[in-house]
Amino acid sequence: MAALRATMSLRPTQVSLRVRTNAVRTVRPAVAVRAHTRRVVFASVDKEQVLSDVRGIIAEQLGTDLDKVAADSKFVDLGADSLDTVEIMMALEEKFDITLDEEGAEKISTVGEAAE
Repeated sequence: MAALRATMSLRPTQVSLRVRTNAVRTVRPAVAVRAHTRRVVFASVDKEQVLSDVRGIIAEQLGTDLDKVAADSKFVDLGADSLDTVEIMMALEEKFDITLDEEGAEKISTVGEAAE
């Protein structure tokens, strides 16, 4: 009977756990989603106007004539170094209110790719 009483007098123990995660959130600037309305908005753009704006930004950043900046021109061929390329990407982000991730920005090497 003494053993039975000892078993009955045990108290529940509390255990607290902390879980850490290194999850990364992916941000897609072309799509805006509001959780409470579940509405997705896609922007419609004029590709020719975007290309024209991109050409203007690149010509200004590199101090070159707009006529020399064609859609198939590579930044390197226009005289851009790595710092110039970063400044071009920052100007594009500001102009179009977008965010380019590092991997995506590194893949952009021509004026046409920047416009896309």
